[in-house]
Amino acid sequence: MMAMLRRVAGRSFLLLAVLPVGARAQGAGICALTLDSAGGTLRQQEVRPGVFHYFVGGGVWASCRGQSTRMRSDSVAWYADRDRSDMVGHVVFQDSIARLTAARAVYFMRDERLEAYGDVLLRNVRTGTTLAGPNLTYWRAGAGRDTSELSASQRPRVEYRGNGDSAGAEPYVINGDRVRFRGNSRAWAAGTVTIERTDFAARSDSARLDLDAGTGEFVGHADVTGRGNAGYALSGRYIQYRLREDELVWVQAHEGAEATSDDWRLIADTIEFDIAERQIQGGRAWGDTRRPEAASMAYTITADSIALDAPGQRLRELRGFGRGHAASRSDSGRVEPDWMTGDTLVARFDSTSVGASLSQLVAVGRGRAFYRVADPARPGAAPGITYSRGQRIVARFTPVGLDRVDVIGDGDGLYLEPVASPPAPPDSTR
Repeated sequence: MMAMLRRVAGRSFLLLAVLPVGARAQGAGICALTLDSAGGTLRQQEVRPGVFHYFVGGGVWASCRGQSTRMRSDSVAWYADRDRSDMVGHVVFQDSIARLTAARAVYFMRDERLEAYGDVLLRNVRTGTTLAGPNLTYWRAGAGRDTSELSASQRPRVEYRGNGDSAGAEPYVINGDRVRFRGNSRAWAAGTVTIERTDFAARSDSARLDLDAGTGEFVGHADVTGRGNAGYALSGRYIQYRLREDELVWVQAHEGAEATSDDWRLIADTIEFDIAERQIQGGRAWGDTRRPEAASMAYTITADSIALDAPGQRLRELRGFGRGHAASRSDSGRVEPDWMTGDTLVARFDSTSVGASLSQLVAVGRGRAFYRVADPARPGAAPGITYSRGQRIVARFTPVGLDRVDVIGDGDGLYLEPVASPPAPPDSTR
């Protein structure tokens, strides 16, 4: 080691040219540590013949020879035999990818690993991603790695942005017991994970995000909630999603999936939605262990599979395929609700100020329908009962209830008039 002690304006500065590094640290991309200046004096300890440990204090500035990497701390301990540098107090580390501050840090030159502890704050200077937490480990590109990697524990807070994001792009705010990142586009988190933006919020046991591929997933007790004018909620054992131009465009929940919106509720093994302009536009549901069930304000529909159209997240049409069954959400005092069955069911809705209002219910293929029909000429009287069968049955509704039922094609049915109330017995006291 070459060293020169100089005095400038009454203060001691130690200028070291190049500290010795192991042979493995001389490869391409590996840091050859240079101590640029120090505000105190150098103390060295020979641990075995020709092998030294160095301790420098009073403010230390260092760099990697031939690289843009810079380091600063209050003091440094350099262990030549381990290719290790310990930085203590007001640590600042910066390379071409990241700028980091911490209370202390350990840099292992041999495998280009930086471990930081205490009030850690890292900012990716290329993407604007930031991480704040009690610790992190940063693996720089090189030493057998084609890109940088980063991990942290004890619930750091991350504002994550990708390569293609502009400086003002909205980040994904990630919290988890443990997080890990690879390059500038792939992220993992585990342990009570939350991910938030202005358009949605998600929770799960673990999560994965790949911004370059535009894919990700939430695993374990997963749920995604739309924010703002996207008032929906989706939950399941795990949830997959796709992104396009940093916007959520498709989401699918598996195993005990459940979804709700202002107009409907959907339950199935698997539920998926198409999303545009941050709102659900349509979706599908199916399953093997549980038949999908869709409930609007007026009706509940079950079938082997269900599809819905909801442009602008306003329910327009529900379709049930395979053994479809629709039942009215009747008063609890009724013995049996109104219902309709068929190979395929189609429910159409009109948008109102209070939500989606059922306008038409159609059964196609082996249709059957059971309805109570009130007589408008006898308000308050018991309703009659109509039962119909046919290849196609169409029930039409007004905002106040059922208007008419049409059977199209071969069919039959019956109508049961309500039993007239018997006259009141005479008053025996007269």
